[in-house]
Amino acid sequence: MLKIYGRRDSSNCAKAFWALDELGLQYALIDCGGRFGGTDKAEYRALNPHGKVPTVVDDKTVVWESNAVLRYLGNRYAKDAIWPIDAAGRAAADQWMDWGATALVPAMGKVRTALKAGDAAAAEAAFKALSAHVALLDRHFQKNAYLAGGSFTLADIALAPAIHRWFLITLARPDLAALTAYRDRLAGREGYKRHIRDALA
Repeated sequence: MLKIYGRRDSSNCAKAFWALDELGLQYALIDCGGRFGGTDKAEYRALNPHGKVPTVVDDKTVVWESNAVLRYLGNRYAKDAIWPIDAAGRAAADQWMDWGATALVPAMGKVRTALKAGDAAAAEAAFKALSAHVALLDRHFQKNAYLAGGSFTLADIALAPAIHRWFLITLARPDLAALTAYRDRLAGREGYKRHIRDALA
């Protein structure tokens, strides 16, 4: 059986859990990381030299980094369901996954870190930068139901934790109707409810 090392309250692990559910795959969860520890052990570092979660073990294949895990699962099991086969469709999903990892998620992290530290000035500056990214998403969803266009893909799973956390920020957020409608579409999926809405703070 496929194994996943991780924890339920990790945003990166949540993406993998949701993808596994969407694909109807059974898996064994090995609690690891955060309060569970274990990522500094030699046997875990042999699987993932960076000591992060999640790590997926599928027979003799080991995959780490959450977006790489999503892509592996898509290539191995999706058969076009949520991971397009054609090059253009795949690129449409890939570009949003990469943008999320390099722009949206780091910007969200800076806001959350500043708020946790009680640094109001840093939080406001970081929030301004994050808001520009989120406004871009809102414009996209004014014309598209999902990130890659008209269909739900792994890209939507990849960005879901950051989008969920946007709506939890206590600062005065702009009213972005298209983004809100998109979040509500995601909230209609059981995997979002279980692994994003109910698991992540």
